[in-house]
Amino acid sequence: MPDILAIVSKAIFERDARVAGKLVGPGDVWPVDRYTSANKALQGLANGGRIFLVTVRPPNEQLWLVGVVETPSFDGSAWIAPRPNARPVTNITALRRTIEFESGKGMSQDKGTLGMSLQAPRTLTARDSAQILAAIDGHASEASTPLSSPRAKPARIIGGKYEIVRELGRGGMGVVYEARHTTTGRRVAIKEIVGEGVSKDKKLLERFQREARATSAIETQHIAPVIDAGSDPATEHPYLVMELLDGKDLQHLLTHAGPLPEFIAVRIVAQACAGLARAHAAGVVHRDIKPANLFLARRDGEVIVKVLDFGVARVKEDLGTVEHRLTSTGVMLGTPLYMSPEQVQGMKDLDHRTDLWSLGIVLHEALTGTTPHAEAETLGSLVVAICARPAKPVRTHAPHLGEAVCAIVDRSLLLDPAARYATADELLSDLRRLLPDGMTLDASMLDALPTDWSDDLDVSGSDATARH
Repeated sequence: MPDILAIVSKAIFERDARVAGKLVGPGDVWPVDRYTSANKALQGLANGGRIFLVTVRPPNEQLWLVGVVETPSFDGSAWIAPRPNARPVTNITALRRTIEFESGKGMSQDKGTLGMSLQAPRTLTARDSAQILAAIDGHASEASTPLSSPRAKPARIIGGKYEIVRELGRGGMGVVYEARHTTTGRRVAIKEIVGEGVSKDKKLLERFQREARATSAIETQHIAPVIDAGSDPATEHPYLVMELLDGKDLQHLLTHAGPLPEFIAVRIVAQACAGLARAHAAGVVHRDIKPANLFLARRDGEVIVKVLDFGVARVKEDLGTVEHRLTSTGVMLGTPLYMSPEQVQGMKDLDHRTDLWSLGIVLHEALTGTTPHAEAETLGSLVVAICARPAKPVRTHAPHLGEAVCAIVDRSLLLDPAARYATADELLSDLRRLLPDGMTLDASMLDALPTDWSDDLDVSGSDATARH
């Protein structure tokens, strides 16, 4: 008998999840007794089982369990339980990284994509269900810990020379490890690309390796250098070897600190823009600029912004059509929030201006805490909004912002590519005018923010922890 996780959209939840006219919250009981859907994934409930209803709550995408529909039966349009839900609304955000589903694909960790990734009902494992029920019983901290320790895996060597020390994170496109070079002993970060179809397409693999080499030749401190690239003979999975860096990505900082002061946000984006300017000059377009791919590396009291994942973005670009990518989980979910209109439409002649649009979205989010079209609840509505709905002036989200920075953001997000910034150098020039003291970002500036951003450090390339 299956247990199934099913999403209740924000709109439906806020309209229907009420008791005595008041929207329910954690600790309240919503006496819901049905889930309206004819999705084939629910057919297994004909033999019993439960539907765990969840909703995603703004502004930080908390995941709430809002009710359990026990042993429902199908009436032709809805699954109806014999008794209304009696379980309290419970914040199960801590379980986002541990729920795996029967498919083996966990929840999306990309900001703005959790609800999208859960649009279709998904079957839970027995362990998933046990964790959720434990959280309802008030043991959320215990539930967020795996119920049984996985067996230690034997040491593995990738490419015949990189011994895996530990796994740092994983996502739809790959797994990131800390590794040690077996000859020199150097500690590195390795990203092994495991996206479906990558290893089977030799031309795609060659293109990936060619772009990785091209990126490694770009001399700038604002691009994480690729030390080595290859294909592991044992698995045929391509991999990238990068320097190991202490720090966090911008997504982590925004999640924990919220909107940033203007002088910090502009410095971060200006440094990323400087890296893109060098990449574009070398003919390399990133295609996947977002906060998760901007790494804040600490070094000698300074924070250096490094752009991650060149080459990987091109692999994703070629895995299928835009329509396929926007509707399949684990490949491109997360990226659409930062895609330019021309990229969403699948134009084949994408140029460097798509990166500048994405960087404009990043600056918007860093200043306001939200992206221009964050209100879209489905991928379809998001695509329509990006292509046809001009972004509202950034000042509508943050009236306190200076006129000059607002002008930069608003110009970056114009629908007509010809009206936006023509080059990264042009955008960087305007950003520099806001920074008379230069682009240097002292670690003390971030340490003063209301977050322990420097604790539990990640490493360069670890965006696979949840972001792809």
